[in-house]
Amino acid sequence: MFKKKPEEKHISYEAFAEGFRDDWLAPKFEDARFFKFVWDAIQADVKASYVDYLETPDGQIRWHYSTLEIMVFEDKFEEFIEAYNEIYADESW
Repeated sequence: MFKKKPEEKHISYEAFAEGFRDDWLAPKFEDARFFKFVWDAIQADVKASYVDYLETPDGQIRWHYSTLEIMVFEDKFEEFIEAYNEIYADESW
């Protein structure tokens, strides 16, 4: 996990995105290709969450990560599965 310097109010976008990807999202996936598919699909959402994070005066990250996590696993997960299966339907497992 990343750490802000005491004088920093917010972290960089790269640290924000990497923290969510590596610490919150990746551990929940067993299939690396499906994880990459989902990660690529949510880039606009991650960027929007970062912009929102920058507008918070206290720079709290957990709420933003929790919101992204809910979006991935509750709101859009079925859509991701369907889109993924459509793309890779011709491959034999």
